[in-house]
Amino acid sequence: MGKVTGYFRHLKGNSRVCIATLPFSSVPYALYSYYLGMYLKEMGITDTGLGYIMVAGSVASFIFSFMAAPLVDAMGRKYSTLVFNIISSALPPLIYFLSGSLAAAMIAMILFNSNKIMSIGFYLLMIEDADDDERIVAFNLFNIIYVAAGLLIPLAGVFVTRMGLVAAQRIFLIGSFIVLTAITFIRNAMFKETTVGRKILTSRKEKKEGFFKGTVRPYFEAFRFLARSRRTACILAANVFFFVFLNLGTHYSLYFVPYFSDRLGMDAMQSSLLGSVYFGGMLGAMALINPFIGKARLMKGLYISAGICLTGLILLVIIPAGIMLVAAGATLVMSVGYGMLKSGIDGALAVYSEGEARSGLYSLANLLSSGLGIAVTAICAALYASFAGWLYILCAIMVACVIVCLILTGKESKKGAFAT
Repeated sequence: MGKVTGYFRHLKGNSRVCIATLPFSSVPYALYSYYLGMYLKEMGITDTGLGYIMVAGSVASFIFSFMAAPLVDAMGRKYSTLVFNIISSALPPLIYFLSGSLAAAMIAMILFNSNKIMSIGFYLLMIEDADDDERIVAFNLFNIIYVAAGLLIPLAGVFVTRMGLVAAQRIFLIGSFIVLTAITFIRNAMFKETTVGRKILTSRKEKKEGFFKGTVRPYFEAFRFLARSRRTACILAANVFFFVFLNLGTHYSLYFVPYFSDRLGMDAMQSSLLGSVYFGGMLGAMALINPFIGKARLMKGLYISAGICLTGLILLVIIPAGIMLVAAGATLVMSVGYGMLKSGIDGALAVYSEGEARSGLYSLANLLSSGLGIAVTAICAALYASFAGWLYILCAIMVACVIVCLILTGKESKKGAFAT
């Protein structure tokens, strides 16, 4: 942990602001999102309805992903992050608080997925004025903070047990709206537009770039970069498959906590304990393992983490229901692999991309993962009610595809393909 805190002291400017303020957004999100799927079921939404909401979110994600790079370039990294942080982070919990209907949940999920725009602006603020080692460190600290916030889930479980799920969740929702709105404006006052962001804004103003050209240009830059760097193309493909898994089978999914009940036979308190195991495993991986990987061992770390994660996913499908210790063991294996893989995948794309192509590359990765996610989520929604294990069968397939992409990346590296 000392290495992690030492890294933080070396972060500067926007990178430091991003990491220092992150707990004020990650904790509220962790508290309200963990029980969201169960809350919506309590409000009368079926398992199939949850699937519809996730499919709607995937479609919205696809659309927002296409818009992301052009909007971030046109609005600037700082202003786009401000606007879409309000839309994607603050408004959804308010909507869930006001109504638990299927229609309201779909609207909230659609707005939430505009984070495809916000996250690119935020990521670029965090990494564009940093060097490669800072980028890897910043992403790892980013993930550590989000995971550490999840360790408060047992506390949330106490509130749920004493107050009831709906009453406790409504407190989490309105509290999240208030805190997320406040931190968004505070953080914006501390940000400075990046060097690349200022360059793009100046260039667009001087050239008087039209809407069509402004929309196409980031993708043109991205494809031109990928044509020169097959290694980056392979890493981008790995990101695509990984983020389909992330949205479908981790704590970002509405199926995540219901799976503990539907497949593993756990009650609400046991589910919160499994959540602690899950977040604890990720935190351990990110705090105790990832800081020692660095750029030199990045690819080796990705191979190992993907293998561990795949093993955990398979275990979650095949273990017997109703045995807490066995469920905790499988959850721990998956979470350690996921914790290692998440930071590695984030860092790899940050390292192997550059300059004005970077916004297009991130947007393209989001666009492709959202498109694939629509199909995979629809399949899961159709199959989950008959056998909940399909959730992690599909996730295992996605992680297996990540491993294939990593193997191809290694082959391109040996060929001496262009690298940034």
